[in-house]
Amino acid sequence: MSKLKIGFIGLGSLGEGLCNSLVQAGFPVTVNDLNKDLAKRLLAGGAQWSDDVAGTCRDADVVITVLPSPAVSRKVVEGPGGVFENLKAGGTWIEMSTTDMEDLLRLSAVATSKGITVLECPVTGGVHLANSGEITVLVGGEESTFQRVQSILSTMGGEIIYMGKMGNASVVKVVTNMLAFIHLIAAGEAMMLPAKYGVDPDATYRAIRASSGNSFVHETESKLVLSGSYNVKFTMDLACKDLGLVNGIAEKLGVPLELGSMAQQIFRRARGLYGSQAQSPEVVRMIESACGLELRADGYPTELVAE
Repeated sequence: MSKLKIGFIGLGSLGEGLCNSLVQAGFPVTVNDLNKDLAKRLLAGGAQWSDDVAGTCRDADVVITVLPSPAVSRKVVEGPGGVFENLKAGGTWIEMSTTDMEDLLRLSAVATSKGITVLECPVTGGVHLANSGEITVLVGGEESTFQRVQSILSTMGGEIIYMGKMGNASVVKVVTNMLAFIHLIAAGEAMMLPAKYGVDPDATYRAIRASSGNSFVHETESKLVLSGSYNVKFTMDLACKDLGLVNGIAEKLGVPLELGSMAQQIFRRARGLYGSQAQSPEVVRMIESACGLELRADGYPTELVAE
């Protein structure tokens, strides 16, 4: 059985890693991004390049988008020369961006009217797991569409979780990101207090990791704080965008997110201090500055890799 032909749009830190898994598995993939340099590894592995979205869609059975904001997704998908104008009827659009749920539902209805099936497939777990093909994929949409493209999703991710109808995956995705940002702030505070008392940050890291207070974020992103790199390949702008999405949904549903809204304000302040392209763990720099002490320990990595 021949493999589905894929068009892949968006080759940032997350998208390039996801796409590389497809290329390495032998799927016929045509890629597009505003920056062709981001496609070097993919083209060397056998992917084809298109200068525009139309060419990416032309022969595709499935088009995947991994884009930085709802506004960019709208432009790429329904704008002039976009996916909806060029993906054939019977094709499938897979939105893997973390995007606005209501806009996604609207775009899904537009796609359906054109004979295009849609899945939302946001991912969670970190860019390093995208590079290893172990990232978790949350799937929302028609189950028959999911079954048709499951081989593609299983190639890009480790655990594939079918969430139900369209919109479900988007809600859960932004909740997981909210938790990660809250945990990151908490981990910074938790490591700073012992450091100010004089405890070796390495000992504190290991003690928390072995405790009931441990978290996935502490196990991973705290390492980047301790090395001083902060480089999780996820910007402050993206963090603020995701916190805005989750708090927007909560407001519409009448769910009080006290920690979620507080985290949004903290990250907005960090973005103002360090810039929109600063790395999200740099939020910990605020408590480092307030205490006049950097959280550092020898032997910690400057980048995360899948273990």
